[in-house]
Amino acid sequence: MAYLNLDKLRKVYPNGTLAVQDMDLEIRQGEFIVFLGPSGCGKTTTLRMLAGLEQVTGGSIVLDGRDITDLAPRERNISMIFQSYAVWPHMTVAENIGYPLKLRKMKKPAIAAKVEHVAQVCGITDYLGRYPSQLSGGQRQRVAVARALAVESKLSLMDEPLSNLDAKLRVSVRTFLKEIHRESGATTIFVTHDQSEAMALADRIVVMNGGQIEQIGSTRDIYNRCDSLFTAQFMGTPPANIKNVALQIVGGRLIAGAEGKAGPVSLDLGRADAAPDIARLAGRGVCLAVRPEIIRIGSRAGINDVTIDIVEPQGAYTILVARILDSEWKVMVEGDPDLEPGLTVPLEVDASRIMLFDPESGRRL
Repeated sequence: MAYLNLDKLRKVYPNGTLAVQDMDLEIRQGEFIVFLGPSGCGKTTTLRMLAGLEQVTGGSIVLDGRDITDLAPRERNISMIFQSYAVWPHMTVAENIGYPLKLRKMKKPAIAAKVEHVAQVCGITDYLGRYPSQLSGGQRQRVAVARALAVESKLSLMDEPLSNLDAKLRVSVRTFLKEIHRESGATTIFVTHDQSEAMALADRIVVMNGGQIEQIGSTRDIYNRCDSLFTAQFMGTPPANIKNVALQIVGGRLIAGAEGKAGPVSLDLGRADAAPDIARLAGRGVCLAVRPEIIRIGSRAGINDVTIDIVEPQGAYTILVARILDSEWKVMVEGDPDLEPGLTVPLEVDASRIMLFDPESGRRL
């Protein structure tokens, strides 16, 4: 039985906006789940319904066998970490951490012991006597995490807790959150629009779009086996190269041609017998999704020869921009090769890793 079960969860605002549409989701105890999607997709609204901060329009929320749909926030035994840290400026770090325990009528010695313990876990023992204004953004976020850990809630909710941090600190706190989850085993739901955060943290990712679940799966599934064109476009940096094409088999090779083009604009995907699942779709129009890292510089001139337009060094890898299938595509190659704009190079595509979608429904073929 699921530890947390959302059954047909629905939210309609008074102005008629449908924010969450009949959401069904089962979460196991101890999982780290990430709600991922663009702004306005319903992920934060769902989190707020779980916390009791938004009234549920329809459906139910069952946590550890108990229906909490209509319970007040304080009765749910759920902790929440906000984007803005939400630490009280007039309280010291110790007082911030211990305040929820004080509300639960816990005795002072027990509160002091708990505060000391979670502060040690979160690496903020030296700051217990300081006020939030004396802390950095990362330290304040650790205080918020320590406060959530102190109450030992059944469910921990995190609403984009890293978005106010700079890039370097965001990576550091992300690692900290993963370590804390591994040690505590707390069931956690984390909301973000940042796919790198989602992929680094999640046991499973819930991709949301338009108030609905687009796909649920592990990081590998979400990235490599996208169920929809939306997921393929949303996941990845740089994102997948997308193009509507007509697939054909010519001389035993699989060829993708740009639809609606009079000229010979095509991409050689390699031997047809090496990719039978793709070859079976020959003769029809499909939406082709090719991630930049599955394209490599080939050794056979004349096969997918392209002219490099832009070179973007990134340190460990380099992004090349070129026109492929009459569109601007990005190609990711390892290291810092000696390549310059204007150079013509042959490209090869790993056909076993491309994704094909129905152009009308956007679903995976």
